[in-house]
Amino acid sequence: MEKISHILEGLIKKYGLEGKVIEYKISLHWKDIVGEIIASHTRPEGIRYKRLQILVDSPVWLQEISFYKQEVIERINKYFRKPVVTSVYFKIGNIEEPEDQDVFKRHM
Repeated sequence: MEKISHILEGLIKKYGLEGKVIEYKISLHWKDIVGEIIASHTRPEGIRYKRLQILVDSPVWLQEISFYKQEVIERINKYFRKPVVTSVYFKIGNIEEPEDQDVFKRHM
């Protein structure tokens, strides 16, 4: 008998969904990864080629968090215990949680 977790991992790899799973986990655990203060002003938006795009709620916070770019990368990789992100890009945007993620959280 094969464990269901191994079967799911195989399917995720087969269909190239590893990046989406990591995106979802980063989003779900964002506050744990970066801390409550940073999380209240930022939101991860997506990963492409190990580059994480992070939305920031104001120009002041964009300036402030840019000083902690390397620390954010290190915290994410430490959380996953492997290098899932090699760089981050900050941009100003709406940090309200998308409704679709809200649905996932309610069922977890």
